Amino acid sequence: MFKDWAVISKVFPRPIDVMQQLLKRVFEQTIQSYLETLLGRAERQSKLAFLRVLSSSHIETRKLIEDLQRFDAETVTPAVTVLESARRSGNVPQGLLDMPSSAQTSSAQFSRSRAKQAMSRRGRDAEQSAIDDDDDLDDEAAARDRLGEAKSGVSSAVAIAALIGRSEGDNAGVGLLYGFLNRCCDDLFESYVAGSNYMRAEQAHLKEAFRQTLAPFARARTERHSSSRGNALLGIFTSVTGGASTAASASGAGGVGNASAASGQPAEFEGTVTTTTARMLLQVHAEAIARGVELENDGLVTECVASLTSILLSTLGDDYMFPALEDVLESLQDLRQEPDLRTFGVIRVANIAVRLVQMHFQRTIVPFVGASSYVYRDMVAEKNQLMSRVEMSLNLISNKLVGACTQWILGILGKQRKGDFRPADDDYTAFEMGTQPCRQCADYLHRIERACRQSMGVENQERVLTDVGNTLHRMLMEHLRKFVVSVAGGLVLVKDVSKYREAISSFGIPALNEKFSILQDISNIFVVQPAALKSLLDEGPLARLDRATVQGFVQMREDGRTSSLVRQFLS
Repeated sequence: MFKDWAVISKVFPRPIDVMQQLLKRVFEQTIQSYLETLLGRAERQSKLAFLRVLSSSHIETRKLIEDLQRFDAETVTPAVTVLESARRSGNVPQGLLDMPSSAQTSSAQFSRSRAKQAMSRRGRDAEQSAIDDDDDLDDEAAARDRLGEAKSGVSSAVAIAALIGRSEGDNAGVGLLYGFLNRCCDDLFESYVAGSNYMRAEQAHLKEAFRQTLAPFARARTERHSSSRGNALLGIFTSVTGGASTAASASGAGGVGNASAASGQPAEFEGTVTTTTARMLLQVHAEAIARGVELENDGLVTECVASLTSILLSTLGDDYMFPALEDVLESLQDLRQEPDLRTFGVIRVANIAVRLVQMHFQRTIVPFVGASSYVYRDMVAEKNQLMSRVEMSLNLISNKLVGACTQWILGILGKQRKGDFRPADDDYTAFEMGTQPCRQCADYLHRIERACRQSMGVENQERVLTDVGNTLHRMLMEHLRKFVVSVAGGLVLVKDVSKYREAISSFGIPALNEKFSILQDISNIFVVQPAALKSLLDEGPLARLDRATVQGFVQMREDGRTSSLVRQFLS
């Protein structure tokens, strides 16, 4: 370009017009032809390829335009301005349209010999002009001084503005070809972005990309619904995606996945919400936003971003998170089946997905819609509605899951036999390990605790474990008053309660520890001698309990009808 300008400026009396025609032909013939070929090839490949090539071509074209505008502002416009100034003075000096020495050096397009000739010619012309007309010399010298200041690089923008007759703040540093070059760029892409051509293509691609991203989820959901009910409920957790291994499996019914246990994070499954899928949806949307900002006119960027974001929020809610959470809730309806504790992981993953949406909204969307109060308000309302509905669904699932877990524990306690607390004297297994229902309940409580630790945040852990512990305490208070307890059976009952207490202590909740400590004291009612019963009930922690509640336990002692001391307390 430097070389072309050097030739044009020496040959033609109005070099700016010739330069403009040259650039016009380059854009209309060479660049446009190449662009059409490139986009046609990409469109035959896929919609995404077409949009990506269109965006990248626009970026590169803008870079070219900026380079040309810089060349115009630094080289073409200063020279033309000096020429016009000299013409107005009545004397057009030779060599004013030569390339600036700084441009010669940076472009490396002129040879050393041409540079020397140009410098010599400028010197001779200046000397001749000084001899012919001293006044013209003064004008020309002033013009050259101003042009030299523009070339100095110290205050080129101010100098050019002064040459053109504009103030420093009024488009200073903008060349004569600035608007023309912008129009050339707009004309290249007009057929692709004019009207709603681009937005229709982008929206169609975005919907298709979302559909493909959700295809594994939709396929797993369809297969689950088409199978029998029992298999359908299990199908939510059949396919692991992401995480440490795609082959990780559950540790058993109601267990936690091996991948989850190894990494400390909840395993993810194609049949429900996953952070992998949520991130993919957000990445597809972010790429579409970047293209829209690049290709749309400045006045339409806000509308473009809002339109694409509405598609994202609709897909996240109606096509993904709401159906997935509804399936999880449905899987907890059948209380005859042991609840799958991996559901705790779904709650955490859904919470992470919601936080990802919030971060994406703040970083990707707000910068482009924040300037419009109406659009920003509508976008925030739509996003908050999605997050609110997800939060309500998660609370419902959490409550339903706790209820299903406690109902399963109640079913285990229902297997307690009447003779469990009246064992034979040689039943050492019961004395050492407790009853079988107690061992099963304690094991299940430990599994609940591990699932919560691995799959939920601290606040949700405490809430869920507190609900489970309080419900278990109420159930045991009722459960232990159903069985007659012998002296030997009292030892078995003390062992059972100590196992319950140990399991609850792993929850790490002081209020529960206190409740089960009192329950341990209640179990001592069945092992103390009748003579010590009064002091146990009136002087220890049990003295704070309701008397009717305490009497309900005392009357279940095997000697409750034979010992006068026991009957005295019950009277």
